[in-house]
Amino acid sequence: MALVQAGPRLASMLRRLRTGVLVGFPSEIGFVRFIWLTKLRKLPLRSYEHPDENTQEMEYSASWLTHYRPENRTQWTMYLLASIPDCRKDSLLIIGPRYEPEIFMARGLGWTPDGVRGLDTFSYSPFVDVGDMHELPYADSSFSAIICGWTLSYSTRPEVAAKEMERILSPGGYLVVSMQKIPEDFDEEVLPGVLRGSERIQTLEQLDRLYPGLERVAGFEPQLQRGQDGNTVAAYRKGGDPS
Repeated sequence: MALVQAGPRLASMLRRLRTGVLVGFPSEIGFVRFIWLTKLRKLPLRSYEHPDENTQEMEYSASWLTHYRPENRTQWTMYLLASIPDCRKDSLLIIGPRYEPEIFMARGLGWTPDGVRGLDTFSYSPFVDVGDMHELPYADSSFSAIICGWTLSYSTRPEVAAKEMERILSPGGYLVVSMQKIPEDFDEEVLPGVLRGSERIQTLEQLDRLYPGLERVAGFEPQLQRGQDGNTVAAYRKGGDPS
């Protein structure tokens, strides 16, 4: 009897341990896999063959992948999405993941492993499809949740990317989007060609105009002082009942 009772208890402990590792150490897991896939197995860096000219700094995105340097701010979008009570966890698309930490964090937070995909213009990961957010390679209503972190500001036609995200989001699904907000006098963005100041998508008002068919259910936009930057984060819901 004791062994029978220990079985479910042990399984529960192992599930909690797995969750703790995936949520607590996604960057460390990503680093090990980065070394394994790129340095040891020497998998080639895949790239999208026909990148949309509306996405700026393609070469910068490729060169970034020569080293492993994830950013903790990606967790903000994931935690916001996971905090929504009725968000389904059967499918999730992460746009612009670059590395894999968000994917492992999503699995730890309860998303179905086979239902989590990433999409970027460059990737070494088997969990990340190569493509462009202006022409997403997925059917209508393919995902019940989408995360788009720190990519819209690098588009000269964000309305096209926004329509694509809305297209592949299923009824009742959620989109969490975020980007850096910078003042007009901000001079730390040194990448040539990157849209600056009021030219780039960076406010809740701009986001609301991009997604007129979605309902904003959460949002944060920092009030900046001279020379400072911050991050705008918002969550939207698509109307209709889940299928």
